[in-house]
Amino acid sequence: MPKLVRDLMKIGVPTCEADARLNQVAEIMARDNADAVIVMDEYGACGVVSQSDLVKAFPRNWELLTAKEVMSERVVSISPDTAAIAAAHLMMDERVHQLFIMHEHPGPSRPSASITMRAIVREMAGLPPERPAMPDKSVAKKK
Repeated sequence: MPKLVRDLMKIGVPTCEADARLNQVAEIMARDNADAVIVMDEYGACGVVSQSDLVKAFPRNWELLTAKEVMSERVVSISPDTAAIAAAHLMMDERVHQLFIMHEHPGPSRPSASITMRAIVREMAGLPPERPAMPDKSVAKKK
C-alpha cells in the first residue's frame, strides 16, 4: 500500500512572529533541526523563512532584518491523506523542499505538521523516520 503524507509527516512546526529578527529565526531552526520556520501574524501563517532565505540575507546586516522582510509569502500546504509520491511531485513543481499540513479549525491558519523531501527519500531508502519534532513552543518575540 502506498505511503500517505500522514505516515511520513513530522508533527509540530517551528514558528516565529513576522517581526522576529533573523538571528532569532536561525536559533529556532538550529534548535529544532528545521529546514524552515513558518512566519505567523494575527491572521495566521503568512510566510516561510527557509535556510536558503537566511543564507541569502546573511551579507545584508541580517541580524537587523525581520522574518517578514525575507520570507516567501507562499506557504505550500497539503492534506495528510495525499499519497507521499504526490507530495514529492508537488514539492518539485513548487520548487520547495517542505510542505505544511495546516490545522483544520476556525480562525487563523496554523501549521500542525510538515513533510520534507528528505522524509520521502528516507522512506524510499527503507530508513526509519527522523526523531519526532518538539512540541510547538518556538514562537519568537522581538527582542
